[in-house]
Amino acid sequence: MSKLTYEDKKEIVRLYDEEYYGYVNIASKYNICKTTVKRIIKKYHIHGNIVLQKTKKKKLSNDIKLEIINRLQSGESKTSLMILYDVTDIQINHWLNIYEKLGYDGLNNKPKGRPPTMKKEKKYIDPNDKDAIIKEKDHEILELKAEVEALKKLRALVLQRNEQQTKKKQ
Repeated sequence: MSKLTYEDKKEIVRLYDEEYYGYVNIASKYNICKTTVKRIIKKYHIHGNIVLQKTKKKKLSNDIKLEIINRLQSGESKTSLMILYDVTDIQINHWLNIYEKLGYDGLNNKPKGRPPTMKKEKKYIDPNDKDAIIKEKDHEILELKAEVEALKKLRALVLQRNEQQTKKKQ
């Protein structure tokens, strides 16, 4: 299977509409599946030229996701919903799984990726509060001392390993 460009998709729609090629003939010409050709043509007739262009993924509201899930559960085909709402099969399956596990609140658009492991927010310390400043500095000094000790131990281990390796070579 090859990736289809905007021009390829336009040509597929043109061949189907103007020259009356069938799904199978167009699919064999572009070396793609006939259902892909059907989907491109149906999306074009519903949404217009915009679906042929590569765009950023749109974020759907929870209400639309819920509407898709309800229509799917009421018996509508997944393919027709994919074409109508211009979403993928994977997205619908994902929303359905989340809805079954977490309900409506689980459909929120959550940030992607792994959450940060280190805290970035610092506590605000009043510059006039001398005791709080001293306490914060003492805490920082203790952390730095612990880091220095750990680095010293690590360096000692590395030196010890290097000495053992040089002894083995001799």
